[in-house]
Amino acid sequence: MENSDAKAEVLWKKFYMVTTEMYRFIKKNDTDMFLSLLDQRLELQKQLEQLNNKTYHKTEAGKALIRQINPLNVRIRALAQSWLISHRNLNNKVHSYDAAMSLSGNFFNEKL
Repeated sequence: MENSDAKAEVLWKKFYMVTTEMYRFIKKNDTDMFLSLLDQRLELQKQLEQLNNKTYHKTEAGKALIRQINPLNVRIRALAQSWLISHRNLNNKVHSYDAAMSLSGNFFNEKL
């Protein structure tokens, strides 16, 4: 294995570890830690792109690691979308009360 393959292997293993931690924290609804891990994973992705290694992911070890990462990515995305939708709905409910309060305030002001 050449030097860039060794570096790629280390980076991909870190990428997998960070991905599993992201999944663990998004399941716990710990969004702050999830976002911190997401930043770390984006940095690892940049390092992998800069390494420009085109051979490690074609090895059996690389393929196996990617096969483990892909389902985690699908689960993370589903949980992230669910979280986003629920928080958007909550935000809409909060703002609907704001609108109702301002309308009732105007209604009472007109009667006086």
